[in-house]
Amino acid sequence: EIASCLVGSEMCIRDSTNVAPVALYSASDTSLCPKAAPMGIVSYTAEMPDIFHTTKINLNITLRSITSGIPLRAIDILGCGGFLLSNYQPELCEYFTPDVDFVYFEDPDDLAEKVTYYLSHEKEREDIAYHGYQTVTQNFSYPVQVSRMFELFTSAL
Repeated sequence: EIASCLVGSEMCIRDSTNVAPVALYSASDTSLCPKAAPMGIVSYTAEMPDIFHTTKINLNITLRSITSGIPLRAIDILGCGGFLLSNYQPELCEYFTPDVDFVYFEDPDDLAEKVTYYLSHEKEREDIAYHGYQTVTQNFSYPVQVSRMFELFTSAL
């Protein structure tokens, strides 16, 4: 029901497993999360898009040392039409609208509450995933990004 691609915060994942089953896709040691199902690694290009799309809730839990930036995993999840539940990253909120494109949590208790809520509110979860997908396809496609890079390059001349 819930997939997490990396063991970014063992405490958050452990807390999530008390609410719903969690599948961990990671080459990392998952022994700190004994209730999570260790799935090992899968092909990021061949298998993960389907996993991101079909998983009810995709967790993005960044390492504590990463305090800014948009994780590529977040873009990938949204670009596959998956529902993204992420720890707070300020840049996510600059490009995406919380509770419209994705949902963020602030602490393990908030994570557990939101997992419970969105597992029981399927239509709302699907609407958010769809809107996040639309936002990614409109703003993060290769043509859009290349155009932005070209504009930055020409404005610097």
